[in-house]
Amino acid sequence: MNPPSLKLATRGSKLALWQANYVAKLLQNLGSSVELVVLKTTGDAVQDRFLHEIGGKGLFIKELEESLLKKTSDLAMHSLKDLPVNTPADFALPAVLKRHSVYDVIVFKKEIYSRLNIPRGSVLNANHMKALGPMKIATSSLRRKCLLEQLDSGIEITNVRGNVDTRLKKLEQEDWQGLILAEASLDRLKITDHPYHKLDSNWFIPCAGQGALVIETLSQSPCNDFLKQLNCRDTSLCVLIERSILKALGGDCTMPFGCLVTEDQRDPQKLVAHAIVLDMSGGSASTVQSMSKERVGNGIPLVEAVLAGLEKNRVSNILKNINISYTQRFT
Repeated sequence: MNPPSLKLATRGSKLALWQANYVAKLLQNLGSSVELVVLKTTGDAVQDRFLHEIGGKGLFIKELEESLLKKTSDLAMHSLKDLPVNTPADFALPAVLKRHSVYDVIVFKKEIYSRLNIPRGSVLNANHMKALGPMKIATSSLRRKCLLEQLDSGIEITNVRGNVDTRLKKLEQEDWQGLILAEASLDRLKITDHPYHKLDSNWFIPCAGQGALVIETLSQSPCNDFLKQLNCRDTSLCVLIERSILKALGGDCTMPFGCLVTEDQRDPQKLVAHAIVLDMSGGSASTVQSMSKERVGNGIPLVEAVLAGLEKNRVSNILKNINISYTQRFT
């Protein structure tokens, strides 16, 4: 197969450009030439409201998909967590790249951090966060908002939008004490001058697909077989399970839902899945399911086990509270 010359559609933020250039370098290593097509999306343009109030993270991909349809680009680069679970028939996802950090982190205002006496490098769980007492924390995520409000510790949530640099600048200027971000974004941009700590993923379960990058193309694109060389099978299976659970619940990226599938640290021959569905009144349904990789197969058995675990813990009631009609099915 001769390496194709490719036009790669991307958003124009510093993080999006890092991601696009990261993928471009991988493609260039395979012999391809790559030109970036930089676009501004609706999600970038509307910065004054929570994402779930304006239609969810799918607003970050509309213009990129239009570029694919118009054939002004050959592929688009996304954070998988921004991609709706239903991929239209016109499009394909030929490659999910090896996952980066899955953790959410809390970035603290520099002027208060030394007073918090948090051991360097510690991972904060729910009890640690409660012990910090009342504070104002900024986030644009409904999932993060619900998880923090469940603590009932006087935490006040405020909305924040904008790119990573903008949010960090606001943290120092506004009357917030903390800001929640994905650690992958800080790692990719090599941001090390702001004090932050990981949040325990057993409690603060990430959103489906967090930390993974995905390539989107037209379903009939001649470059799909070439791009499949970048696909990471392990990551692809884990995020497929996460997104399939969300899809089966009838949700999308506006649902306050967390799911993380990883290799079991105690037994590398197993996968373990953590999942949680929350509502805005403090309710939640969660489950943890472990299964051998041999039994997991194409992912469906673990999807079904997680759905059964959530139903046992009355996920139907939570979904009613957030106005989602639940039919347990996997399609």
